[in-house]
Amino acid sequence: MTRLLGAELFKLRTTRTFYGLTGGCLALVLLITLLASLLGNPDPNEPVMRNLMGLAGLAQAFALVLGVLAITTEFRHGTITPTLLVVPRRTRLLVAKLGASALTGLVLGLVVTVAVALIVAGITSARDIDDNATTSQVLHMVAGGTLAVALFALIGLGLGAIVRNQVGAIIGALVYMLIVEPLSNLIPTFGDWVAKYGLGGTSGALSQTSGGDNVLAQVPGGLLLAAYAAILLAIGVVLVNRRDISA
Repeated sequence: MTRLLGAELFKLRTTRTFYGLTGGCLALVLLITLLASLLGNPDPNEPVMRNLMGLAGLAQAFALVLGVLAITTEFRHGTITPTLLVVPRRTRLLVAKLGASALTGLVLGLVVTVAVALIVAGITSARDIDDNATTSQVLHMVAGGTLAVALFALIGLGLGAIVRNQVGAIIGALVYMLIVEPLSNLIPTFGDWVAKYGLGGTSGALSQTSGGDNVLAQVPGGLLLAAYAAILLAIGVVLVNRRDISA
């Protein structure tokens, strides 16, 4: 299993798409964080650190895409057939992809959240602005934000295993994350439920970047987000084992 996990990590890190996505993620998040930290004029009691740490959540969309690519690339380019000749047990293959996606998401999430926290802390300190966050709160945001990015990578992997069509899975996931769920939040009553228990609400709770009364605590939010990932992965495993694989 260790060699199989290493092979899946090797597949991920030896493609231009991987470096394009991770590089684009870091560049986008850090640029926006720098501009927001340098140009913003927050009120004295505004939770500056929490608000700007929310920018690290952009990495979740990139991690989701990486998770989708981890499985759908095999189907798109026909490499799934030789892969299964080497590893006939499909569940074992998906477990290795799960490990590779989780590790990639953890590393990406940790780099992004730590970088955002350091930039915000440094710039607000230089500008003599109180970021209104304790060291303990920042650590909780970094830990939760890192886990949230990793879980989105697993959600992407599960979705890719279910859909298999690379373009459809990526577009469908991004449309839901960026359009459908945010618009659903505007619907009375139903929107409150979505805002609290949807992907955005649970990831915000886990990363401690959501405020207000209609927010789950960090642990329940993280467990619910993990449950979403587990459900998609379980369905994906069943479908991959039952479907015919053709070159």
